Amino acid sequence: MITRRNAPGRTRTVSGRLAGGAFGLLLVAGPLALPAAAGTTRVVSYAGSAADWTVYHHDSLGSGVDTSGTSLSPVSAAWTSSALDGQIYGEPLEATGRVYVATEADTVYALAANTGTVLWSTTVGTPVPSGALPCGNINPTVGITSTPVLDPSLGEIFVVDDEFDNGVPAHVMVALNMYNGAVVLRQDVDPPGATTKALLQRTALTLDQGNVVFGYGGNDGDCQPYHGWVASVPEVGGPMATFEVDSGPGESQGAVWMGGAAPIVDASGNVWLAAGNGSVSSSAGPYDHSDSVLELTPSLALKQYFAPADWYNDNGHDRDLGSSSPALLPNGTIVQAGKSQTAYLLNQSPLGGIGGQESQMSICGGDVDGGNAVSGNVVYEPCESGVVAVSVSASPPTMTQLWQTPTGSGGPPIVAGGLIWTISQDGKLFGLSPASGTVVVQFSIGSVANHFPTPSVGDGLLLAPASDQVAAFQGPAGLPGPPAPAPAAPPRSSYWTVASDGGIFSFGNARFFGSTGAMPLNQPIVGMAPTADGGGYWLVAADGGIFAFGDAGFVGSTGAMRLNQPIVGMAPTPDGGGYWLVAADGGIFAFGDATFFGSTGAMRLNQPIVGMAPTADGGGYWLVAADGGIFAFGDATFSGSMGGVALTRPVVGIATTADGGGYWLVASDGGIFSFGDATFLGSMGGRPLNEPIVGMATTSDGAGYWLVASDGGIFSFGDAKFSGSEGGVPLNKPMVGVADVPNS
Repeated sequence: MITRRNAPGRTRTVSGRLAGGAFGLLLVAGPLALPAAAGTTRVVSYAGSAADWTVYHHDSLGSGVDTSGTSLSPVSAAWTSSALDGQIYGEPLEATGRVYVATEADTVYALAANTGTVLWSTTVGTPVPSGALPCGNINPTVGITSTPVLDPSLGEIFVVDDEFDNGVPAHVMVALNMYNGAVVLRQDVDPPGATTKALLQRTALTLDQGNVVFGYGGNDGDCQPYHGWVASVPEVGGPMATFEVDSGPGESQGAVWMGGAAPIVDASGNVWLAAGNGSVSSSAGPYDHSDSVLELTPSLALKQYFAPADWYNDNGHDRDLGSSSPALLPNGTIVQAGKSQTAYLLNQSPLGGIGGQESQMSICGGDVDGGNAVSGNVVYEPCESGVVAVSVSASPPTMTQLWQTPTGSGGPPIVAGGLIWTISQDGKLFGLSPASGTVVVQFSIGSVANHFPTPSVGDGLLLAPASDQVAAFQGPAGLPGPPAPAPAAPPRSSYWTVASDGGIFSFGNARFFGSTGAMPLNQPIVGMAPTADGGGYWLVAADGGIFAFGDAGFVGSTGAMRLNQPIVGMAPTPDGGGYWLVAADGGIFAFGDATFFGSTGAMRLNQPIVGMAPTADGGGYWLVAADGGIFAFGDATFSGSMGGVALTRPVVGIATTADGGGYWLVASDGGIFSFGDATFLGSMGGRPLNEPIVGMATTSDGAGYWLVASDGGIFSFGDAKFSGSEGGVPLNKPMVGVADVPNS
């Protein structure tokens, strides 16, 4: 099993959920070149609305009912997106004026709800080649198969991707910023001891009390031993809770897949699901919680269950009860149907155990696969031979089949605009009469990839997934307005990171002004510095070449000079009218209104210089060497150093307090050394890191700092707020520095 340190580039040194916000990325149409321009943030502001569709089949109960009052009479085609980079298996989601969809190429997209154009796209991993799996029916790659889930209050979209990690399939939960697509969190979510290539994460994701909940089954063909699993992972990352089906010695299967539907979460946070057939196929065998309806507590402990009296026979003949999701009705009953073509009416409390149904009836003449829709006491079941409407009475407990649509369309239905909407396997979107199931309106959307495609409704649009496109249909109100802007970030939550190719990554309210990510460079970028108002930044290369963006002015460089040693850093003057460059031998090059105060260029150094920092008034500067030696010039005050002290790892950077009365040094293991009035606020020293620390930046008030690792992982301390990182995201080049947005 592939294991990773949970949440690369995050820290637990601050209390509560770290909330940021913002416009961290220039929105572009088409695939996003992350290393050239990217942004990440934790956003708190957007509370959502009735017009949103944030989870599979609309809500935590999976009702499939649009409650926004959207009118779809008449309804007409609005737009069809461009072809995306892979097949779409999940249901489109909608919030903030954006349509969200994920593909089997491990790419997440946000489309403008008013036009269908791509606002951003982020590839979160390398999808697994189909040939690397023991069996299955998804081709040519397996990436994101399940429907994601949105949390608009946090501004995040969560997905679980299947990705190829050093030739081994692995499942990773990824949180992305809803506004710019940058990755906020990555966490390995493979169940303990699982054979990862035998698992398919098929169920949609849902939310439960701050946790992301989803299920695992096997690949089509059940070709290798696996177990059904339910997983619950904190939205902020952390320990994963699990429940295992068929957990006994020698047992296997019991898939939690439900035709792509999400686990149901009730008002108490309890989780309801249906499990498929297990490996026990004899009445003499022990019951293994397969072929069942299960209720779990929020912590995923088993609370109660139901299984048909002949559950073992279902197991032996691949008659999954769990090919669809439980339908929880407001009258206290449950309807569950699966491949056995039998619908069971259950009591929500108690479920009844083995053979404890209230009643049962034959249904539809085919498999029931996927999520259903529940409107009042009527359940619309996704039967492969055509959607079936079932009326339910609690007293006496009975079910009555009202109709089966003559269209033959059996895709998971939803209820919106007074019609039942379903997608057929031949790519037709039907609007059915709730009274009879007959066709009121239909559209062709083209071929579909998913065996159980399901439409959705958001912001007044009816959305339908085709094979690699999304089709949108509008009612009489017409198209929605433009996408909502990203909310503002809170103080001390904005920063940039820079890679050695000059790629810029923006977080919080840090604006993207440009980069050298796509330019050929004579020498790699080694650092950056922001302007005083945060309206621009400079990048400096190892040859002293300067690249100015935003309101940063170019006032000279050493790009054309022959240097004794490479440039290792830079610092701007307070008014932004100049800057200093420092070389590895401590040579100083001053440009614009930057004054030369001295250097170590002619001194014999024990270790090379690795960085510099200016005083608050621009009347001096400090240089720091790899051994922690400090050299102060101008009005910079020497407050101590690590020179002569044995270090576990070399020093890689320096940052100063707001008043210039002290400074911090950071080593490559994240160890922090504080001097003068600099307060120690925490470090990564002694903790395992995926990659070494390469730099640090302080907040504007000097009461916090961020560390950045070469993989883009961010660690925040004091009042520095975590707004995201590139930790765990493939980078073209390693990260080399971090800079705060002044007065943010």
